[in-house]
Amino acid sequence: MSFNDGVQLSIAIGTGLASIVVLITLIFTIRNFSKQLKLNFFSEYTKRYQEIILNLPSNIYEDNFDFEKLSPHKKEKTIKYMRIYFDLCSEEYFLWKNKNIDKHVWKEWESGIKYALSKKGFKDGWNNYINISTIYHKDFTEFITEILKNIENKDL
Repeated sequence: MSFNDGVQLSIAIGTGLASIVVLITLIFTIRNFSKQLKLNFFSEYTKRYQEIILNLPSNIYEDNFDFEKLSPHKKEKTIKYMRIYFDLCSEEYFLWKNKNIDKHVWKEWESGIKYALSKKGFKDGWNNYINISTIYHKDFTEFITEILKNIENKDL
């Protein structure tokens, strides 16, 4: 092997190693960027959820919650935010169905939806106001209906 061949081999090896380092760095950068995007996405949905909950009556989770006991203004506001809540749930369901979110995130959201629907205020909101006046995708409506059936069957 001549001197020039040795130099060329050294350059090729150096270039190959540099390419590997760049590739590894790029992979880690993309993974970190992806994690950050997921975190920002989750954070945005959490903020939206918090905004909704802050605008619902403080007793919405109580067994004796009754829409008819609210003043007309408070009832209108509660139904508005209940609709926004179910819109958010519908978006979350759509993201899960289309495999755009991690299954662990979906399990967390699904658990929250089931908990909310186990409460009288959310059941009444869905059955008496939202499902009557708002059209959701058939799959989402069936999802909510199935949750409510399971809740009723456990109460028997």
